[in-house]
Amino acid sequence: MSTTRRKTRVVCISDTHNQTPKLPPGDVLIHAGDLTNQGSYTELKRKVEWLEKQDFEAKIVIAGMKKYALYFARGDC
Repeated sequence: MSTTRRKTRVVCISDTHNQTPKLPPGDVLIHAGDLTNQGSYTELKRKVEWLEKQDFEAKIVIAGMKKYALYFARGDC
């Protein structure tokens, strides 16, 4: 019985604080918090637009601290 193995390349970044770094190629992108400086809707919108342009099969985003726009969207504030 033959099995085909596939390697998965994971790229993990964090604390980008509104920066848009050039990312290495990969299959899965993890942004582990602190996408923005203040967590405003405008900052978050720009970062989401940047994330959407990144060429990864899967993207996992952890909000981090001070992401007030996400809390308001959920009705938590």
